[in-house]
Amino acid sequence: MNRAETSSDRSFQLCRLIGRLRAEFVYAVEQEMGRQGVELNFTQFVALKLLGHEEPMTPVELARALHYNPGALTRLLDKLEQRGYLKRVPDPDDRRALRLELTTQGKALRKRVIGYCDAVASRTFEGTTAREREQLHDVLSRVLDGIRARRE
Repeated sequence: MNRAETSSDRSFQLCRLIGRLRAEFVYAVEQEMGRQGVELNFTQFVALKLLGHEEPMTPVELARALHYNPGALTRLLDKLEQRGYLKRVPDPDDRRALRLELTTQGKALRKRVIGYCDAVASRTFEGTTAREREQLHDVLSRVLDGIRARRE
């Protein structure tokens, strides 16, 4: 096996490792939410997290942020709305558009589940130093920036 193949194989293995880490983290967050009596999947949690950041978002903006299919997003929003976590409200600037807002119940749940997610993240990286986490963050951020730059 030549050097290029070894480098390519290692890069692929690193990508697989990152994917496995994400899958384990998602599973752990969903398990923790379940233990706490919260019936959300990880994508629903991320939607609540994003919707609570700033101004209300449109469904299209949320779909882009989640990298989600608009049809599948409608089902996700329907579930969150049925549970009383969000509401669709008319856009004051465009009467054809809707905005998504968290309800009082949704805001309270968002705060709780962010705490659960933070606890899982802390446990995930408990075997590393702050410096190692910082270095990993920097490297992965550069990789992501490179991927995005090549896509554009």
